[in-house]
Amino acid sequence: MNKPRLLSRRPTSIHRHLAGVGAFITGVVGGLFLLVLVGVSLQASRSQVLEQSDAVGRVLASNLTASVVFQDPVTAAELLGGLATVDDVVAADLILPDGTQFAAYRRSLPDEAAIQSLYLMNIAVPVRLEAEQLATLHIQVDLWPVYQQLIWIAGVALVLWLLGMVAAYALSRAFNASITEPLSDLADMMSEVTEREDYAQRFHYDAQNELGSLVDAFNEMLERIGDREQRLRQMILDLEEARDQAEAAARSKSSFLANMSHEIRTPMNGVMGMIALLKQGEMSAQQKAYFETIERSADALLLIIDDILDFTKIEAGRLELSAAPFNIRESLSSIEALFAEPAAQKGLSLAVTVESSVPQRVAGDPGRIRQILLNLIGNAVKFTEEGDVAVAVGLTGSVASRYLRFTVTDTGPGIHLDDQSRIFGEFYQADVSLTRAHGGTGLGLAITKQLVELMAGKLGFESTWGEGARFWVELPLIVVEGDDPGARDASSHEPIAPAKEAARLERLTNPTASASAPVTDATRYPLAGTYDLSVLVAEDSEVNQFIMRELLAKWGLEISIAANGKEALEMFQSLEFDLILMDIQMPEMDGLEATRHIRALQLEQEVCPDCVIVGLSAHAMSGDRERYMSEGMMDYLTKPVRTEELRAVLDSCLARKRGAN
Repeated sequence: MNKPRLLSRRPTSIHRHLAGVGAFITGVVGGLFLLVLVGVSLQASRSQVLEQSDAVGRVLASNLTASVVFQDPVTAAELLGGLATVDDVVAADLILPDGTQFAAYRRSLPDEAAIQSLYLMNIAVPVRLEAEQLATLHIQVDLWPVYQQLIWIAGVALVLWLLGMVAAYALSRAFNASITEPLSDLADMMSEVTEREDYAQRFHYDAQNELGSLVDAFNEMLERIGDREQRLRQMILDLEEARDQAEAAARSKSSFLANMSHEIRTPMNGVMGMIALLKQGEMSAQQKAYFETIERSADALLLIIDDILDFTKIEAGRLELSAAPFNIRESLSSIEALFAEPAAQKGLSLAVTVESSVPQRVAGDPGRIRQILLNLIGNAVKFTEEGDVAVAVGLTGSVASRYLRFTVTDTGPGIHLDDQSRIFGEFYQADVSLTRAHGGTGLGLAITKQLVELMAGKLGFESTWGEGARFWVELPLIVVEGDDPGARDASSHEPIAPAKEAARLERLTNPTASASAPVTDATRYPLAGTYDLSVLVAEDSEVNQFIMRELLAKWGLEISIAANGKEALEMFQSLEFDLILMDIQMPEMDGLEATRHIRALQLEQEVCPDCVIVGLSAHAMSGDRERYMSEGMMDYLTKPVRTEELRAVLDSCLARKRGAN
C-alpha cells in the first residue's frame, strides 16, 4: 500500500473560487449597507436645510405683517435683506394676493450660472394677520452644498467598499486554506486513481469534521473498489477458463456425437442389412411382421440420429449448404402429396397456395428448404386435431431485396404465451408432462431456425392460445435466369431417400405410430413354463403393446391391453387382474396418476386388493425407481424390457398369488 498523501500548500482553483465568493458576498452586503447609509445621509441633510429655511421664513413672515398692512415696501425690503445671514437662501419674494411683487431679495453671487434649478428648492410661507392672508413669502433654498457633501461621503464610502472587498478576499483565502487545499489534493488523488487505476492509495486527513467524514468515505470507497476489482479480475479469469472448458466440451461433444453416430450406424447397418436379407427368404406372416416392425423402428431411430447430427453440425459451424437451381413448384407439389394422406386420416383440410409472382425456378439448397417445410407442416398436422392446415408461398420485400415467403397456418391449440419465447430452443417441448400426447426430440424447430439463419433468412410466428398458429419463413430469393431444359434440376434429386422420407413423415405427423405394430395372431408355440396369471398391459405405443403381447402370450398368460391410464383404471374396476404392467408416460392419464387411483380403490373399497403394479418406462435416471416405488408400484422395469427381468416379475407375482391362496 502506498504512503498516505501529504497536504500541499499551493493555490488551487477552488481556493480562489471560495475566496472570490467570500469577497463577492462581502462586497454585496457592504455595498448595500453603504448605499443605504449615503441615502439616509442625503435625506437627513436635505431635510435639515429645508427645516431651517422654513423656520427662518416663518419668523420673517411674522415681521413682514406690519410692512404689508401699512404698505411700506422699503421696510419690507430691509427685512428681506436680513436673509443675507442665512447661507442656504439665495433669493426671496414677497407676493401680494393679486400676484404683484411687494418686495424682493437677491444674494449677490460671483457666478450666477453656478446656481442651477436642479439644486434649488422653493419654500412658500404665508404672511397672515390673524386669519387673513395678506401675502406669500417665497424663499429659494440652494441645496448644492448638501449634494456636494453627499458626493464626498460617497467617494469615501466607495474607497471603504473596495478596501473591504480586498480585505474579505485576503481573509477568505487565509481562513479557507484549511478546507480548500485538502479538497484540491483529494481531487488530484481521484484523478490519479482514475488514470492509473491504482486503488491501493489512501488519503490522509486528521481533522474531525465534515471533510474528515468525506475523506473516510473516499478511502472506504477505494478499498471496496479495489476489492471488487480483484474479484472482478478473478471472475474474468474464471469465466475465461470456463469459456475455454466450454469450447473444449463443445468440441468434445461434437467429436463424441460424430463418433457415436458412426458407432451406432455401424451396428444399425448390420441390423437393417440382415433384415433386408431375411425378408428376401421364406418366412411366415408373423415373422415377416416382426421384421417389418424392426425395420420401421430402425428407420425412426436413424432419423433421430440424423436430427442430432444436423444440430451438432450447425452448432459447430460445419454444415454446408448447396446452391443449386430447382423447381420450387414441383418441390411444393411433392410435399403436398406427402402430407395429403396423413392430413386426410385426421380429417384435416390441407391446401398449398403459390402466388403467380413466384418464379418457376430458384437457386438454393432444395434438401434443406424441404426439411424446413417438412418440419413446419409436420408440426401443423401433428398438433391440429380438426380444421385445416394452409400453406401459402409468395414474395415480399423491396425490389432490390426480394424474399421468398412461406407461411404455414393451422387451427390447432396454438402456443401458450409462457412458451412463445422458448419455442425455438433446442430440446424444448411445450408439453413435458407425463400425459403429453405428442412425442419428439424437441429439435425440429431449433434445427429449422438455425437452417433459416444459415440461409440469411428470417423465421417467426404469430399465435394466440386456443386459436391456432401461423409460422412464416422468409428466404432470400435467387431467381435462375433462363430455362434450360437440359439443365439438371436439383428438385428431382432430393437428398432424402423415399424410405427415409416416409419414416420422417410418419414421425412428424404421428410420432407414436412411427413404428406401428402389425396385426398378427399371438405365437402358437409358448415358451417353457406357463403362468396362471391375468395381466393388464397399460401402454400407449402400438409397438410396445405388440411386443408385450407377444412375450406374455408365449407363457400362456391371459392378457388385456389399455391404451392409457384412464382405460386401465376403467378396466381395473370391471375386471380382476393379478398384475398390471403400467407405462409411466401416457396421454390423458399417466401411469403414476392411474396407480394412485388404483391403490385408493384397493385400500378404500378393497377392489382386487391382491393385484400388484409394475412400472414400465424408457426413463432410467437416478431416483426414478424410488419415485415410482413410493407411488405404490411393486417393481419397475426399464425399456426395452428384457425377457429375464419380465420373467422374474412374473415368478414373484405367481408366488405372491399362490401364497395368498
